[in-house]
Amino acid sequence: MGKKRIVEENQNEEPEEVQEVIAKADNKKQKKIAKNQNKISKDVDFISFLKEDIRFLIQHRNKENEEKQQKAEEVYNKIEGILYQIAQTKIGGRTIQLVIKCADQNIRQQIFSKLLNDKQFGELLQSKYGHYIGITMVRNMLPEFRNQFFEILLKNANHYVAQGDASIVLDRFLTREATTQQINKVKQLFLNHSEKIDNLAMKIIEKGIHNHLLSLQILKVALPNLVPEERQKVIEYFQQLENLDYLRHKDGISIFCAILNVTDKKERKNFLKNIQTYMQQSQEHLHRNSQFYLALQKVIFTYDDTKQVNKSILQDILPEWLNSIHVFKIIQSIYQPKLRDDIKFDTIGLQNTVSLKDDEIRIQELQDYCFESILNSLQSSETNILLESNINQFICYFIQYIIKYQKVQALDFIKEQIKQLLYFKIDTIFSREVEQNGNYWILTQPEAQRIAKCLIQQQQIAQGEFNEIINNYCQKIKSLLIQNLKVTLISKAIYLLLALIENTNLKEQVLQDVKKNKKWIDKLEKTQSLQILYKYI
Repeated sequence: MGKKRIVEENQNEEPEEVQEVIAKADNKKQKKIAKNQNKISKDVDFISFLKEDIRFLIQHRNKENEEKQQKAEEVYNKIEGILYQIAQTKIGGRTIQLVIKCADQNIRQQIFSKLLNDKQFGELLQSKYGHYIGITMVRNMLPEFRNQFFEILLKNANHYVAQGDASIVLDRFLTREATTQQINKVKQLFLNHSEKIDNLAMKIIEKGIHNHLLSLQILKVALPNLVPEERQKVIEYFQQLENLDYLRHKDGISIFCAILNVTDKKERKNFLKNIQTYMQQSQEHLHRNSQFYLALQKVIFTYDDTKQVNKSILQDILPEWLNSIHVFKIIQSIYQPKLRDDIKFDTIGLQNTVSLKDDEIRIQELQDYCFESILNSLQSSETNILLESNINQFICYFIQYIIKYQKVQALDFIKEQIKQLLYFKIDTIFSREVEQNGNYWILTQPEAQRIAKCLIQQQQIAQGEFNEIINNYCQKIKSLLIQNLKVTLISKAIYLLLALIENTNLKEQVLQDVKKNKKWIDKLEKTQSLQILYKYI
């Protein structure tokens, strides 16, 4: 019986290797308990040590007085020797933050110098409480330490960018204190796709730190190469209504464009729905923010259902197109193809379209929807469109659209522009004396000349009633220019003469009239425009 019990005890006994592992784990656990107890004890001692001082700084932190600064100096002198021992504790970290905020310039310089010159500072920014010190330093940054702070962040950027606490410090510095050169220098680390970028993107998605400046950059680069499941997580995050504040800045628009370029019709529809709600809730973003209109442009030129775009976006913003520069740019891009191809859009990932619908059809549908509202506002506006340079350029493209698609509703509008161009008088536009014949606006005003030239260029494509109007207009322009040939040839009005030669059936008549005056024309200074005319005569 005794032998049997011994055998059973031996069978129940753990092997030596297992016992050793258990012993080590138990020892580690006891050390951790002891460490925590020691930490609690330190915190208690620390609170007791500076209790009244800390309370005073908390009460006066938002006030401007010398007593607060003196108290901050006293606290610093007490904690200077144990700065790093207390920095990673809750109460210690808060105390250092208070001193930085309340102290005068001299004490701040000492704290910054002591923290930044310590090898542990890089690790401090990754700790639960230490990173708050980093954030406070950014908020109260001293110019002489800015570059040193940046170099530490740059050195650790690959690790910080996806590390929860340190990523906040990095992002705060880049968005509040960094120069454009510094931002670009950090971005260069994450510019090209690689396995590292994919791994960082996965960590960013996992930790939910999508909105940081570098996170946006990394996700944009990684997006086309992420596995469908991870890509879907990115799309779902950025299309949520509560997360759409990223549309307020350039890097946010960049990731937005990248996402729309890889989304399907259903996903883009969800985006559109949320953007409409966001726009209605935050009208100031459209009128005060210089980037938000790019997001709307992207939606307008990527979504196949133009009726839904009209209803969700254009319907709400059209009434403001003459009052808001950002809305004006949206409408302008619908009628001016060059603006949709502008190189500045490409730098943030804005492509013309990912739509399956033919580009010309989609654009015409958008133009048709905007047409009536624009026409009515132009006809009722007190703004003189022939004087406003930006609107003036837009009007040229609007006129091209009217004549190309024979929008007869705009016949009166075209007639009114022609009337102003030909008969605008000196006493209603000029407050100073001008040379003889200056009362003809198209001979003196570049803005008027732009529209005058645009109308001339429409002669060969104008049809129906528009054809009759434009032909009659070209005849009158020809007569006016020839009658005032000297003024025409020494001013920019000469380009109207060239337009008649190059774009209308009046070429021979114009050249014949010009050649009659060749003798005195030969005596004029040979400007570039006059040299072009000489090629014809």
